[in-house]
Amino acid sequence: MIPLYHRRLKIADLSTSNLLRYAQTYDEELTTLEPLKIEASGRKYFRAESDTSSYVISFDDSEINGQSIFIDRAKELADCGVRVPKIYHFDLINHLTLMEDVGDHSLINEGDFYQKEELVFSTLKLLNSMHQSKFENLDTTFWIGLESQSKKFSEVFCDHFLKLKMFDKYQDLYLNLRHGIMDQQWTNCHFDFERRNIHLLQNGDLALIDFQDMCFGPIGIDLAGILIDHYIPCDLDKVKENCKYFSNLSVFSMSSDDFYQATLWGGLQRNLRIMGTLTQLYLKFNRSFRIRDLPQIVLNTATISTALNQDMLSNFLLNDVMQILERKLVKL
Repeated sequence: MIPLYHRRLKIADLSTSNLLRYAQTYDEELTTLEPLKIEASGRKYFRAESDTSSYVISFDDSEINGQSIFIDRAKELADCGVRVPKIYHFDLINHLTLMEDVGDHSLINEGDFYQKEELVFSTLKLLNSMHQSKFENLDTTFWIGLESQSKKFSEVFCDHFLKLKMFDKYQDLYLNLRHGIMDQQWTNCHFDFERRNIHLLQNGDLALIDFQDMCFGPIGIDLAGILIDHYIPCDLDKVKENCKYFSNLSVFSMSSDDFYQATLWGGLQRNLRIMGTLTQLYLKFNRSFRIRDLPQIVLNTATISTALNQDMLSNFLLNDVMQILERKLVKL
């Protein structure tokens, strides 16, 4: 690797040649560039490589929680001992960041993840380290969007996508959810602390990515993100077991049952939000990349709802939503 003087390079478009040229201002030996993924938020990722080096380039022109926030959070997390990709160079004018390539092995690639106790526990240790990190100007407005995020379920997923009328007294659900979320412990919240955003490195360390949406929020949101998966059936006994472990580990003095209840309410909020978000992306932008995950998310939400004594929601999901959703997906 030959690090160069960081000259400014004006990029008019995100063509492969222009992005490679940008990466070469840091390492002139780089020869290839390939797109990696586009996030739901619109962030775009690319990999630049040579025979001996590899980097990831991020393009993020978001006005809220964009590139500059990501850079700040990366430094703050690293300063507190949380493993994140190293930032090598950034261009605030063109919204580009050149960072360490932590590979493609996210925990989503770990088959039988929840049967690998040590790996799950390592992930919870990472979460606890994140809870103890120090941040400047951390957003504390989670509560403002709480209801609107959850209502994406009724307004976007049920009404606009499925053309399905909500059950009677469904407004009580949001009232119960508000109490379940607002009354729990609040702390540093990644907001998307799930397996695809945690990478297993060759030395066994875990690296956290996509942390630009970090906020001050309910502890159950991130616990649910890692303990209640969107892709596999929810095992509440396993969730309880992992909450018990976390209660002995956490910087917060909470009982295992308190952590469990927080996780369930966090899981309910996350799932209602993601059902609305995924269908909104499909309806507005024809992005169907995760629309096939919806049936499992619905079933997991029904399981969580039953555990929280939200039986009307559980029955609605199993008896109404699933039937219409399955018919809808066949036609897509």
